[in-house]
Amino acid sequence: MSMGRFLYKTTMRAARPFLGSLLRRRAKRGKENAERIAERFAHPDMDLTPAHLVWMHGASIGETRLLLEVAERLGAKDVNLHFLFTSQTQTAAELINRHITSSETLRERSRYQVAPLDTPDIAARFLDNWQPILCIFAEGEIWPNLILEASSRKIPLALINARMTAKSMKGWTSWRGFAREVFSSFDTIVAADQQTAEGLGKLACAHVPCPGSLKLSISVREINETEAQAIRNAFVGGRRCLVAVSTHEGEEGWILDAVAGIEPRPALIIIPRHPERRDAIESLLKDRGLTFSVRSRGETPTTADDVLLCDTLGEVALLASVADSVYLGGGHAHGVGGHNPVEILRIGKPVFTGPRIHNFADLATRLEGDTSFQIVRDQEALRQAFPLPPPSHALKASLEAQAETPMRVTLEALDRLLGQTTT
Repeated sequence: MSMGRFLYKTTMRAARPFLGSLLRRRAKRGKENAERIAERFAHPDMDLTPAHLVWMHGASIGETRLLLEVAERLGAKDVNLHFLFTSQTQTAAELINRHITSSETLRERSRYQVAPLDTPDIAARFLDNWQPILCIFAEGEIWPNLILEASSRKIPLALINARMTAKSMKGWTSWRGFAREVFSSFDTIVAADQQTAEGLGKLACAHVPCPGSLKLSISVREINETEAQAIRNAFVGGRRCLVAVSTHEGEEGWILDAVAGIEPRPALIIIPRHPERRDAIESLLKDRGLTFSVRSRGETPTTADDVLLCDTLGEVALLASVADSVYLGGGHAHGVGGHNPVEILRIGKPVFTGPRIHNFADLATRLEGDTSFQIVRDQEALRQAFPLPPPSHALKASLEAQAETPMRVTLEALDRLLGQTTT
């Protein structure tokens, strides 16, 4: 056992008695679901899922969406598979449960639980309870006790759409022995970008393929044109429209400042990345004397409203479809790293975003120079460029052509692991 592993295991074991009070305090601040705290300790309040269970874990909305897409494809190919989804955030939990309920493939074969805490005893109890035949982690969700406990039980492990910042990679490199124990436990790693592929390849002492971001392969949702036209008629009217998607703290104020300098002022739709931030955004809009409607309350917007606040899930494509341009959040917020613009571009809408976009640096490089994708450092740059021209047919065709490769490579790797569990 490496020194890093010993220290991590010891620290998590020592923290165990204090975790209950920590989670209760988080629940009071709205960061945890108080009714599901027991799940954090691997005490499920449900019958356990039957055999042939695939456990799929991702932190938040981005990872959750790609895991649901992978599960749909795996489930369609093998009717015997069942799925357990876990996540860290309440927003992701809502998204998963809504998707499961509406999915013909997953509805009767899937469960959701809040992710277990990564202490040695909780990790062991979680695996005792669910006994998965395959564990799939997405992007940068690395929980050493859970990973190493699964590996010790010979349960196949996969890390898909693996993505790490240079800072995270440097941190793991500082504990090279511990990193090798953790990353060599994965039976397959598929990277989203070349930097991650090279870094994890060195840490795991294995070849790590890089077919591109799995988010390229997420299915673009069909737009209900009747609903889209209803929004245009009720709210947009004859105005230009800017839709701010996946905004984080500080970015709503940034985009409001930008819009205030555009004449005539466009209609603005704000879709925060985390809907639970609605109250803070409402306060911001009131402080600025703006008129607005809130979609989750069923309020009907009018052309007299300055802003439509959409604190709902699963409506990005619908709402973006009414835009003249989309502002994609995460690029002006601290510590986020941007969000992937592919879904927006594939539905034919141009994208503004901020300069902090290391999460999709490879893709941004490929899009550099395209007039339908623009990185704006300040509000004046957005004002001058709004509205952007729509994506060309050539760009959309290129994105569609790239879409299947990451999914195909990922599914082939997972099929091999599932094949091992049945032989």
